Amino acid sequence: QRQMCIRDRPSPVHISQKIKRIGIINRSIKPNTEKGETGLNKMVAAEEQWLSEKGRDAALTGLFNELLKDNRFQTIKLLDSVPHQLLNFDAGNNSILWEQVEQICDNYGVDAIFSMSFFDAETTVSLKKTSMLEPNLMRVKVKVPAQEITLETLIENGWKIYYPNNNEVIDEFVFNDQIVSKGKGSNPIDAYRSIEGRKDSLVGQSMSTGTNYGLRLLPYKNSVERLYFARGSNNLDLADKLLENGDWLGASQLWEKELDNSNPKIVGRACYNLAVMNEINGDLKKAIEWASKSHTDYDNKEALKYLDVLKYRTIQNQILEQQVSR
Repeated sequence: QRQMCIRDRPSPVHISQKIKRIGIINRSIKPNTEKGETGLNKMVAAEEQWLSEKGRDAALTGLFNELLKDNRFQTIKLLDSVPHQLLNFDAGNNSILWEQVEQICDNYGVDAIFSMSFFDAETTVSLKKTSMLEPNLMRVKVKVPAQEITLETLIENGWKIYYPNNNEVIDEFVFNDQIVSKGKGSNPIDAYRSIEGRKDSLVGQSMSTGTNYGLRLLPYKNSVERLYFARGSNNLDLADKLLENGDWLGASQLWEKELDNSNPKIVGRACYNLAVMNEINGDLKKAIEWASKSHTDYDNKEALKYLDVLKYRTIQNQILEQQVSR
């Protein structure tokens, strides 16, 4: 395999050079807890309440830690003692009381405010009949009836950046993350209790929303390296020589010829290379299709790793596109 470089775009979020001191606030409202729940629903509701509290803290911490690494800023402060009446400055529909935003900045010595607008966690529960293995009195594992529970938790986390000097909302973004957990048990409660590590996963995902919000402010102008297959057949060898002269079209035509090769290993390599070519051309959807074909149809192990990379880039591109559209 040989390496090549792909250059990503810079982030379109513009932070003024005058912004040196950042204040982070939490404007999200805690959800009302529903009373009267029983059994399984009560346990799920209690977990949602726990997540809402811990998840908020984790997301704020994630953003705080990421901004600390950004050398553009001199000071990062978590403002957790702002009077409640001052936090009601954003009524929506572009109605913002900038005097209050400015007062917060003046009171706490910051230039701009990063605000968690909201944090919501909602879990959908579904049950179905299944079976599982359990030891009988003879310690032999036998199939017994069971219940399988599926918990789908949607985490929505909204952020805004306010800059009172220009009365400007610099950025606004919402993260949507879903975590699916499954468990089995002889009854729904046991199935729910069999799920391991769920709380850690939920809090970790919440923290990553704050971290990712900090990351999306950074320039994306970095070079990443991609491997492609340069050996294995005459066409792969020749395509490699064409690439040395920047002839992508000629190389791709040679790779396409290898799709009819009787050796599945060569076909898998050709599919992989076509995925790389499509990524270079900015068509991540086609790149994912070719990488999936390389892995699924021709058992190319490298393609599986590459698929994860492509899916991550797809998410990053969605973020960039939403930034551009604002």
